[in-house]
Amino acid sequence: MENENAQISRAEYEALRAERDQLLALLRALPDISFVIDTDGLYVRVIGGANETMYIDGKTLEGHTLHEALPAEIADRCLNLVHEAIRTGDLQTVEYPLRVSEVALLPDASRQGSKGEVEQWFEGRVIPLSPFDHPKPVALWVAVNITPRKQLEQYWREAAHTDSLTGVATRLRLFDRARREVERAHRHGRPLCVLMIDFDHFKRINDHYGHATGDDALRAVTRACGEMLRDNDFMGRTGGEEFAVILPETDLEGARHTANRLLETVRTIQLPNAAPDLHLTISIGCARLQAGEGLDRLMRRADEHLYAAKAAGRDRCCGDCD
Repeated sequence: MENENAQISRAEYEALRAERDQLLALLRALPDISFVIDTDGLYVRVIGGANETMYIDGKTLEGHTLHEALPAEIADRCLNLVHEAIRTGDLQTVEYPLRVSEVALLPDASRQGSKGEVEQWFEGRVIPLSPFDHPKPVALWVAVNITPRKQLEQYWREAAHTDSLTGVATRLRLFDRARREVERAHRHGRPLCVLMIDFDHFKRINDHYGHATGDDALRAVTRACGEMLRDNDFMGRTGGEEFAVILPETDLEGARHTANRLLETVRTIQLPNAAPDLHLTISIGCARLQAGEGLDRLMRRADEHLYAAKAAGRDRCCGDCD
């Protein structure tokens, strides 16, 4: 009876080995790359990765550990997932970004140059692999390159938060950024100013020169203004021909200087396909964040100053910076 049980056990073992070999043969033919990793983080086997446009040959990783190959934070995360898959027997999944240049054990020719610095995204799928000819338990890590999907998601995120006509931020994105800047300014006791901007006589431009010219004017002005703003300034379209600029780390003197430059910049714009007598100007309302003030009140004060600038004759800035 003992021999019969041993023979059954051996038969089951051989069946599992055959199943494993079939799995490994299948993985070798797949475009995605897979790794057999033990509980010490050792790369026991590197399989597949037939799509050479998406993967670098990882055979040089075999016989080395996760911590020898990857940045410590990424290696720790990977090893924890291997342990969890082996402990529970359940599939573990994770999404993670990685650059070829970050994988220390890959050939220098692959890691160097612009291609090595391109961030790629992977979905790791980790399952225990048993039996396997290795003294320690192992897991199979399948790395699926999901970079195209991530790029598409990023495209749609940006499309949802970017004004399609002018290319600046939408109202939703502008106010989200403005709230964070207001919170940061209050928390650190730093200055913050807001400029509310409105095109002068925009309806007259549309009525006299046509809506295509009006669109050209919007694009030209926002592009010119964006080019002269600092990297940490933030411009967005609040609606129609109105825009706002968030000026972090800016006091009233700095806001006045920026507003004057914007006024001067717009005055010099000439639209190539419009009549030479078309002169563009803007009006600006300026408000500085006050102690304890929220974003809504700040924007409302800037808007009130904008209407004061229009009432005073347009093509000027009114507000706290007067």
